[in-house]
Amino acid sequence: MNTVANLHNTIGGRLTAGTDPDRIASATPLGPVATDSRQVASGDVFWGLVGAHRDGADFAAEAFARGARGAVVGRPVEAPADRWVLVVDDTTAALQAWARHCRTRFDGVVIAVTGSAGKTTTRQMIDTVLRRRLTGTASPKNFNNHLGVPLSLLRIEPPHDYAVVELGASARGEIARLAELCRPVVGAVTNVGDAHLGGFGGRAAIAESKAELLEALPPDGHAVLGDDVWLRRMAGRCPAPITWVGRGADCHLAASDVHWSRGNLRFRIGSCGFRIPVWGRHHLTSALIAAAVGQFMGFELPEIAAALEDFVPVAMRCEVREVCGVTLINDAYNANPTAMRAALDLLRDVDAPGRRIVVCGDMAGLGDESRSIHGRLGRCVVTRCGADLLLACGEFAPDVVAGAREAGMPADAARALPTADHVLAELGPTIRPGDAVLVKGSRKMALEHLVEALDQRLRLGRPRSPGVVPATPIERKSTPNQTTAPAAA
Repeated sequence: MNTVANLHNTIGGRLTAGTDPDRIASATPLGPVATDSRQVASGDVFWGLVGAHRDGADFAAEAFARGARGAVVGRPVEAPADRWVLVVDDTTAALQAWARHCRTRFDGVVIAVTGSAGKTTTRQMIDTVLRRRLTGTASPKNFNNHLGVPLSLLRIEPPHDYAVVELGASARGEIARLAELCRPVVGAVTNVGDAHLGGFGGRAAIAESKAELLEALPPDGHAVLGDDVWLRRMAGRCPAPITWVGRGADCHLAASDVHWSRGNLRFRIGSCGFRIPVWGRHHLTSALIAAAVGQFMGFELPEIAAALEDFVPVAMRCEVREVCGVTLINDAYNANPTAMRAALDLLRDVDAPGRRIVVCGDMAGLGDESRSIHGRLGRCVVTRCGADLLLACGEFAPDVVAGAREAGMPADAARALPTADHVLAELGPTIRPGDAVLVKGSRKMALEHLVEALDQRLRLGRPRSPGVVPATPIERKSTPNQTTAPAAA
């Protein structure tokens, strides 16, 4: 059992308490760690992270009022009776130090997942397979950066057999630092795409970054890699055995008879059939990685297939709903060029008798190549997807539209709009049964609110005179009282 004394000895700092600090330090067990004061539950430890715009110590009183047993903060705050406060110089470094300490005491298998696209779905599929008969944990949401990874490790409990941890990066060296923190036994890499080019400078540098996970694996560990040309080039850097997954004959775990139809991906591995309730054939690599990890953990293929039949797709990742005859594809959580192309393929393959409509926001983190890459996206909207209507919003919307018009889309079918509210005003009154609408953009665009507004408008019924009905304002949630950095790619 971890106590306040263990925490103090590990991360240092100055411990104060409302009453009898020595007794509280030695006798008080540590509860779960929470970084958002509004989400604190009774017995939690509130970790008041210091960010660029917020100091978590400002919310310590609220955390105590909600039942926090103690707080780790960067400046002194008052501790109520029978509560404790630990003041440290650097709250982020202290969080990582505590997570590193907890990791050293875990005897289960840590599985790290990275890649330019698909890592969140892969992480969830692995967890779906393993929890069939093991106990463990997986990164919540996409906690994949210098704050999210330690918070994921702190979810591990003594009885757990495994932990699936997602790793992201926007620059060289970040994967290496995260891998040093979580010390994975198994490493899985989905692919090498063109995400965060602004931080990396090119795909070769992105491949080098993903290879940092391979280099961190122990010789008695295992790597599972998607059949990617860049990963093939990096394979020699891995001291552990490798399982290659894909559709090629040279893959150790190869899929055959691959078919995708509305909401179901079907394939075979040898004589074993798989049916997974997901939209889009691009989920195949994630499923194969989950199968390979399952085999490493002692599962047979039929058991893995049965587990994946119960897979629940991650929200806002190719999340498809039908509303009043309209197919809405909510893929709004994040975007990079690789993921955008996969989403366009999904829209192309959807069985919809009406128009195929692309609503796209900016892709972030592309640096000096932003304009040219957004132009290529516009061309893909036409050549790859065959969309009937493109509504782009954000800073690079004109570049997306220019690319689509270059590829042959009529001028009035490709429109650049300033914001998602303008998209709603343009699209909401004209959308009709049979249409399929893809909504995708980077996290900063928050386009999921557009999806919900469209959903609401459809359920309320299309106005008879759209020209005189104002757009429903898109509601956006307030910023939480936490300092967790945005997820990386």
